[in-house]
Amino acid sequence: MIESIFRRFTAVILFAFFLIAPVRAQDEPPSPAAAFVAYDCVFQPQTNSVEIHAELRDSDGVAMSPQTYTVSVDGMESVRPVQPRPPLQMVIVLDITDTVPIEQIVDAISVNLMPKLNVLDEVALITFSEEVSPPTQFYTDKNRLINEHMIDLNALEGENHLYDAILSSLSAFPLGSNARKTVLVLTDSGRRDAPQATTQEIIDTAKRSKIEIYPIGFYSRDKPDEDELQTLANGTGGFAWLYTEEQNSRATIGAAVNNFLDDYVRALDNEIALSVDMQGQTPDATGQVLLDITVTPNDEPVLTDSISCPLEVLRHAINFVQMPDNLIVSGRADVAISVDTPINPDELLVIFRANDEIVQNSTDSTYTFNAAEVPPGYYSIGAQLWNRSNETLATTPTTIQIYAQQVLQLGTSSGATQALEGVTQFEASHNPSIPLPEARFTVTSVADPTQIFDLGRATFQPDGKAILTLDDVYTRMQALFPTMTDASQFRVAAFVPGVSPDDPNMAFSNDLVISVKQPGQVAAPTEIPPVVASVPQPTAPNWTLPVALVVLFAVANILLFRWAGRRRILRIINNPDDHELSPQVMTVTVHRGDTRRPHTLTKKTIFIGRGSSNDINLGDDPNISRQHGVIMWRRRGWYYSNRKGQAVVRINGKRYRGFIFYKLEPVTEIEIGATLLLFHSSAQQDVSDFIKTNL
Repeated sequence: MIESIFRRFTAVILFAFFLIAPVRAQDEPPSPAAAFVAYDCVFQPQTNSVEIHAELRDSDGVAMSPQTYTVSVDGMESVRPVQPRPPLQMVIVLDITDTVPIEQIVDAISVNLMPKLNVLDEVALITFSEEVSPPTQFYTDKNRLINEHMIDLNALEGENHLYDAILSSLSAFPLGSNARKTVLVLTDSGRRDAPQATTQEIIDTAKRSKIEIYPIGFYSRDKPDEDELQTLANGTGGFAWLYTEEQNSRATIGAAVNNFLDDYVRALDNEIALSVDMQGQTPDATGQVLLDITVTPNDEPVLTDSISCPLEVLRHAINFVQMPDNLIVSGRADVAISVDTPINPDELLVIFRANDEIVQNSTDSTYTFNAAEVPPGYYSIGAQLWNRSNETLATTPTTIQIYAQQVLQLGTSSGATQALEGVTQFEASHNPSIPLPEARFTVTSVADPTQIFDLGRATFQPDGKAILTLDDVYTRMQALFPTMTDASQFRVAAFVPGVSPDDPNMAFSNDLVISVKQPGQVAAPTEIPPVVASVPQPTAPNWTLPVALVVLFAVANILLFRWAGRRRILRIINNPDDHELSPQVMTVTVHRGDTRRPHTLTKKTIFIGRGSSNDINLGDDPNISRQHGVIMWRRRGWYYSNRKGQAVVRINGKRYRGFIFYKLEPVTEIEIGATLLLFHSSAQQDVSDFIKTNL
């Protein structure tokens, strides 16, 4: 009988164990969890990105090391800790039921919380017992909050309303605030018989407003709901601290709360910032973009959150700066653009394209087109604005057409240009890396440049030279110019015609001035003048020395004034002033025969002469010095000066020699040797009607 009763009792015990065990497994108390809460997002127009501020900590309540997690969000650029953290808003929910050691709790708040907060942190207070007090205002002066609302708090008997107080605290924060929001709960109370706000209701309300709840529960004569406080913390991104020693005193409770408040301050500093590139994102009707963020820790579960970020649709523009279209360039031409964008220039790239090929990729807003380095022909120049991800932000609304010409160097194989006879070779050379078809050679009389004759053609060789050989240069010239004399001068030129008759020349040369002589011709003998005997003259007073001294003094003064004037002009040439270039872009168009070459004046000093180092090279005319003249921007105006005391120039038909300081006005003709330079506004495309000089 006893054995039967024992077996039945054992069966009941086993049945109860297997029935209750799953229930206990399901009702396991929640553990502290890691948290990630993105609470603020600010648009950065200078970089077209947003900066997201978020709280990130592990399940121990401390900050995660950057090496222990990864963050995933579209366009992520960087993740960094935020030091110091931005100011936050906090509501303290304080239990003042009669079981709470109020004096010790207020002391802990005064010593271990308020002094350790940021100066601009704002704190408000709600107390509760049987009733929930209205929230105080938010204070940045924490001492004032303590003095006005926490000193001499009275503990009250009766039923507590902890969860109603927590729910009330969630609506105490100012509307429209982007600051981080936290609720600090200090209590020894749990749920009683009176109906209160549910845990899920509190969590849902807190998550809608991104409010973190940090409970501190402690045993006294009452006990808090440990599981429920932990659930509130886990569900809102907060953290719970619980003091569960049943053998306690007011002093031990105060000490525990002091330690918990230290941990709470450290938890508040667990902030990171995420920088997200917003290129390609499209805002909704309210100007917001919803970003989903995933944090993958090494030793914690995956954390996710989402946040709405403001996004401005940025406007970008890129345009050419006062650049004439259909420009013919035989040297260098600067193509400049202006950029209108709110983005920081350091975050941008300017892309120049020639015939859709990228020719410059940099932050420079000017591209120098060098005709000498490209095959001759038409080039369509355009520009784009890129961000650092090589995404196009803006494109010039139009392109600029540039026609590139090669410059040929013309001479004779022997180097001589005067008194040529017999077999003569004319040599046109250029950069051998640029392919050119055959060169055509022409000749005209210096005395009558209206008649131009074909001299012959020659194919360019791999070394970049085209050589035309005349078996008898004198016979050829006599056939072309029957009336020539021994003093006749001729101008030889070479060119490569364009693809079509309407196209400019692909290449052109300097003019080579030559003379020829009949083979075997001997120069006429020089006549020796007869010797005339001197006849003694009557002696006159000797005024030679005084006159010589006067003349010498006068010459010295003249030379001194000339030297001072030359030094002044040279000083002006070599030392540009600080005045900005005129907004009206000017051009110098060089006329030589049928060839016109415009040179846009994009810098303050433009050197002119026969040497290749000049900005405007005038060829091999022997009447032109290697360093002949200069056009310069000085004293808010354009001026011309010769660079040598012996240099000669004609300006508007008037001859000037040596150093001058001549102010140029549109339209001004400058004649140097046999070349005409026309100074005019770049807006004037066809300036042939302005030419008065008949070269």
